[in-house]
Amino acid sequence: MCGRFAQVIKRNQLAKLERELKLGHKIPELIENYNVAPTHTVGAFVDSAQGRYLGFFRWGLIPSWMREPPQSSIINARRESLADKPSFRGALSRRRCVIPALGFYEFEKGSKQPWFIHYADDSPMLMAGIYDAWSGADGSFVPSLAIITMDANPQMKSLHHRMPVLLDLEAANTWLDGKIDDAARLQLLIQNSGLMPLSIYKVDYYVNKVQNTGPKCVEPLIG
Repeated sequence: MCGRFAQVIKRNQLAKLERELKLGHKIPELIENYNVAPTHTVGAFVDSAQGRYLGFFRWGLIPSWMREPPQSSIINARRESLADKPSFRGALSRRRCVIPALGFYEFEKGSKQPWFIHYADDSPMLMAGIYDAWSGADGSFVPSLAIITMDANPQMKSLHHRMPVLLDLEAANTWLDGKIDDAARLQLLIQNSGLMPLSIYKVDYYVNKVQNTGPKCVEPLIG
């Protein structure tokens, strides 16, 4: 699963993503958060009739057909159930997004020792996601998203059996393409993801508190 991640993308990296993902709108400033937790607001790339852009969403999917927000946040959507569950099926064909991140965290079972997982060169991870927009009877409007997860790759298996679906640039462009709605093609795309080598190291228990959102969260644990 993915229960915490760091959304810290440098200005020059954002500018590069603008070009590589063919965004039709300039990316607004992205607030740094080294410890994104469920219900936090996150930036994600989406496609629309007016072009691709960086939108902002609550992390924890609220399907538009629900009368009330679920008591437990739907922060992850299993790749294997995307085409089956009503909460995910429509989003797979029409409401896909890409969430940029510096990396994500996993916690050892029992000890809750946190580990940080990222690319060795600190290039942005592009996590596959789905989104929706919920409207309440009181007039509230909540855009929200979930991160898609898959079976862990060999590097991750000793730490956790699940991991986010990580897209390379070509796959991210395909995932965002609103003209593609073939579920089998999309499933194959994400099934073949997550092959890029990862860098994994322990970090301090400081990250276990959601109130801590600064760079100390990703500092390697010494000793």
